[in-house]
Amino acid sequence: MRHVKGTHYVVALLLIALFLSACQPQAEPANTAPPPADTATVAPTDTAPPPADTATVAPTDTALPPADTAASEEEIAGAQETDVTLEEMIANAMSAGPAPIAQNATILGYPEEGRGNWPDEPAPELVELRAGDNGWTCIVDIPDTPGNDPMCLNDTYLEVFLSSLALTDAPDTGVGFGYMLQGGGPVGSPPHMMVFVPGSNASFDVFGTEPGPMPWIMYPETSQQHLMVLVPPPSEAVAVEEDKIANAMSAGPAPIAENATILGYPEEGRGNWPDEPAPELVELRAGDNGWTCIVDIPDTPGNDPMCLNDTYLEVFLSSLALTEAPDTGVGFGYMLQGGGPVGSPPHMMVFAPQSNASFNAFGTEPGPMPWIMYPETSQQHLMVLTY
Repeated sequence: MRHVKGTHYVVALLLIALFLSACQPQAEPANTAPPPADTATVAPTDTAPPPADTATVAPTDTALPPADTAASEEEIAGAQETDVTLEEMIANAMSAGPAPIAQNATILGYPEEGRGNWPDEPAPELVELRAGDNGWTCIVDIPDTPGNDPMCLNDTYLEVFLSSLALTDAPDTGVGFGYMLQGGGPVGSPPHMMVFVPGSNASFDVFGTEPGPMPWIMYPETSQQHLMVLVPPPSEAVAVEEDKIANAMSAGPAPIAENATILGYPEEGRGNWPDEPAPELVELRAGDNGWTCIVDIPDTPGNDPMCLNDTYLEVFLSSLALTEAPDTGVGFGYMLQGGGPVGSPPHMMVFAPQSNASFNAFGTEPGPMPWIMYPETSQQHLMVLTY
C-alpha cells in the first residue's frame, strides 16, 4: 500500500511541473518571416513632388473615381510592382490633364516589367486600371524616367504614343493632342502639350528642334514628329484700364509674353466690324520673338487678351480685315485669361489648315474637348482647353 501511495505522489508532482511549464510565456521564434511584400501597403518614399521650377499645381477638383468604378487588385494583376496604391496611380495619371477631361478618361499603367528593353525591343502592353468613356486616355508616370511624367492623350495621340512603344509607324492622318501638365518627358520639359498634325508637317520648318519656351519639334523627321507647346497656368488678370501692356501679356506664358510685340485697339475699337473691316491696331510696344500679344477686345463683355505666333497673327488680322486667312502654316494663339466670342475658359487656338480634313473628328459644340471654331471658313481652328 505504501508503494502505491508513493507512486501516486510522484505522478502528481510530474503533472504539476508540466502544468507550470505550459503556463510560461514562449519566446517568438527568431526566424518568423514578415508578411509577404505584396500584402503590405508602405507609404512611398520616392514620390516627392518635382522641383518647384518644373511642377504645377494639380487641378484641385480632380476627384478620385468612386470605388465601384476602379479596377480591383485582381483585375490589375500583373501591373507594375509598386508601393503606390491603385487610387494613387489613378490620381497621378489624372493630374496630367485638365480635370474635365481626366475625370472620365481611361487610365492605363505599366506592367511589372515597365517598358522592358525598350527602345531596343517593343515595350510590353500597358495595363488598364480604369475604363473611361470620353475618348481620352491618361497614363501614369513612366517608371524608368527620373521625373514625374504622366500624360493625358486623345485617341489620335494615343495611337502615336503606342506606336512609339511598339516601334512601329505612327498614323499619317488625324490631329492628336497630349497633355503633360506636370511636365517631364525625355528632356524634362515644364508643363506642356503635344500637338500632332501630320498633314501639316511640311509647315514645321519654321519651328526649331531646341527645347525651350517657344513651340519646338520633338522627334523630327520621324512618323511621331510633333510640336511641344508650353502650357503654364494663367497668371493674374490685369484690367486693361489699369495697364494695357500687362493686360495683353497676361494672355500668354511669361517667357513668350515678356519679349512679344504688344498691340492695342484705336479709339474707335473695332469700328463697324464685322459689317466693315476693323481699323488697324496700334503698336504699344515693339517685340523681337515672333509673338504678338493683343489687349482685351474693347466691345466684348469679358476680358479676352491674346498672345499669337506670327501665323496665328495673320489669321486674326485677316478676320478683322474680312479677308482670307493663310492656307499654310501652323498657328498657335494663347488666351490664358479665357474669353472670346463664347466666353471660353483658358484655352489655346490651334490653326493647321493643311490638316483641316482631319478636323471632322471634332465637333463644333463649345466645351472641354477640343472643338472647331469658325468651321468651314479660312479662319477655321481648334479651341483646346489648357486647364
